Amino acid sequence: MKRNLLLLLVVVFSLMACNEATVATTATQATSREEVDAHPQVVISTMTVYNGDLFQQKAPAAPKGFEPSFMAGYLRHGSRMEASENYPLDTYNYFKMADEAGILTPLGKRVYEFMKWNLDAHEDRIGDLTSVGFQQHKQIAKRYYEEFPNFFKGESKIVSKGSVSLRAAMSMVAFNEGLKECNPRLNNSMEASEAVTGIIRPQKSAYNKNYSLSEEKEYKSFLKKEVYAKLYEWGDRQNMDHCKRAMFTEPDKFFAMFDAPAFNILSDIYKRMAFAQNMGISDRTLIDEVFNADERYTLYKVENGRWYYRCASAAHPILANNMAQSRILVDYIVAQIDAHIAGESDETTHLCFGHDLNIIPLMNIFGLDNLPICFGEGNENIDYVAEHWRGYKYTPKAANVMFIIYRNKEGKALLRAQINERDVEIAVESETPYYYDWDKVKALAYARLDEIDRLKERK
Repeated sequence: MKRNLLLLLVVVFSLMACNEATVATTATQATSREEVDAHPQVVISTMTVYNGDLFQQKAPAAPKGFEPSFMAGYLRHGSRMEASENYPLDTYNYFKMADEAGILTPLGKRVYEFMKWNLDAHEDRIGDLTSVGFQQHKQIAKRYYEEFPNFFKGESKIVSKGSVSLRAAMSMVAFNEGLKECNPRLNNSMEASEAVTGIIRPQKSAYNKNYSLSEEKEYKSFLKKEVYAKLYEWGDRQNMDHCKRAMFTEPDKFFAMFDAPAFNILSDIYKRMAFAQNMGISDRTLIDEVFNADERYTLYKVENGRWYYRCASAAHPILANNMAQSRILVDYIVAQIDAHIAGESDETTHLCFGHDLNIIPLMNIFGLDNLPICFGEGNENIDYVAEHWRGYKYTPKAANVMFIIYRNKEGKALLRAQINERDVEIAVESETPYYYDWDKVKALAYARLDEIDRLKERK
């Protein structure tokens, strides 16, 4: 493939058009700025503590004669500690050096104290599921138990498959514990193995034999050089003077100490402060004193863009190739649903527990919330993505996608889909909103996978 002929994914430039709808319907009339201002904890979507009450909409009653009969789902692990020891260590060192240089403001010294605490809190805990994350999955399970009692009565069979990542496996345990607290008679089975991880985590070459290490490295390199760098360059041109002056008496002197754009450092600082919500720290007083509303929204646009391009767009061949790996997971979920419909399975619920990189493309491929596999026709820029792909709605900690099958006496199967306990529309025709012919949804998913395969071969 002639990479020099490929269009660069730059947030302020146009992208190659995709054969998909250009606009995803939002679930609310509010703008992304209004939502971020109202709920500032969602600025960094993948670090957001799960809240099933945000951005809710519920489906009307099912068509007459249809009852829920089966549920398949994919759930991201719950709130965890930082994924790398470098994150808390690097930000601690920023403030340690600034303190030694005597350029911290009183507020900057308070941030430094937080960074000391944060570093200590992460000792021997990198990547671990927190108590917040454990409770998230227990509570999600209990709410599903209450909403869909048909699936969890008597000795119903509940099957759960988890990634070998400890935080995913522990999330699986938490969810099942929540169900068992509601009904101890449930027949729960759980498995976390490399064989299962190859299905649940197909974007990881270590587990997916069809995805080479060189392809994965190419994908990561492309993101770093052609996506993240350009996004941070844009961020570096925005006005972030308030937070700089809030923390440092001589901002220019501080940022000159490091071989990185100022925005990268400010983003690191914000992330560490925002991440504390996953450790049970809900007081945002400090972060709101440092970063004003405009700065928070700037950070949202950059971080939201990073995750959109990373997982939710097939607009470039390298990105399409990464999304194409989801076929393994789609096949698996479809097989569970089809086995139920064919009467070949005695399960009432079949769940997968994994990661953000895998749950996001699943939403696009099935057209959930009317999401396309990519935006097109020159609209894919940082502002457009910020409005039409709001990551905080899709991938907080403990994010979940549920495929709920309804059947009537004649055996016809309808699908009702939820993202984070929010009923969503799907990009297929339906006589009843939020209830869709399963065969049509399945056809849409495979048509999109075929389109993704074509997109990854573009020259």
